[in-house]
Amino acid sequence: MSSAATWRGHPDAWLASLFGALSTRLGGDATPLEEAAILRLVEAARAGDRAAGQRLYQQHVDRVYRTVRGLLRSDADAEEVTQDALLNMLTHLNGYTPRSGTRFAAWVTTIAVNTAHRRFRRRRPESADPNTLPQLADDSIDLEGAADAARQRAALLAALAELPDRERQILSMRYGAELDAAEIARALTLDAANVRKILERARERLGARIEALLKSTGEPT
Repeated sequence: MSSAATWRGHPDAWLASLFGALSTRLGGDATPLEEAAILRLVEAARAGDRAAGQRLYQQHVDRVYRTVRGLLRSDADAEEVTQDALLNMLTHLNGYTPRSGTRFAAWVTTIAVNTAHRRFRRRRPESADPNTLPQLADDSIDLEGAADAARQRAALLAALAELPDRERQILSMRYGAELDAAEIARALTLDAANVRKILERARERLGARIEALLKSTGEPT
C-alpha cells in the first residue's frame, strides 16, 4: 500500500507507525504490561525493589524517547532528556497518586515533556533533511527498506518542526506516548474536546506535510 493511501485511509495507524520508528531501543521492553502490573511495579519500587525500578524504566524508556524526540533538536538531546526524565520518575515515585482514567504512563510523559521544556525552552527543533540517510554498512540489512524508513523518520521530524509548539506537543503525546485525549488534556490542563479538535487539525497538517516531503525526495506515495 502506498504512503498516501495509508495516510488517507488510516491516519492514526500510519502516524503511530512513524512515531514508533523514532525509538532508538534504549533497552526498553518490547511488550507493554497491563496497567495493573505497572502499578504493582510502582509499589515494589517504592519499597526499594531495584529490579522493579529497572522494569519500570524498561517499560517507559522508548515511549518517553518517542515523545520528546519530536520536541527537540537532535537524537542526543532526546536521549539526554529521556534519561533525566526517567531518573526523575524513579526518584519521585512516592509523589505519584493513581487517578481514575489516567495511566501511570501519562504521569511519566508529563515529567518528560516538562523536562524537555525546562532544558530546551529557547531552542526549537531543527527541520531534518529527508535526504539525509544513515550509513548502512551491514550487507545483511535491507538497504532499500532501511533507506525508506530513514526518509520517513526524517520527514516526520521535519514536518513536526514546522508546527506550533502546542500542536507538536499534543501529537507527540498522542502518537509517541500513546496517550488518549483525556490523558493529554489532564497533563496540559486543557479541555479534552479542545485536545481532540487540535489533534484532528494538527494530524491533517502533519500528514499532508509528510506526504509532500516524501514526494520531494522521490519516495513513492
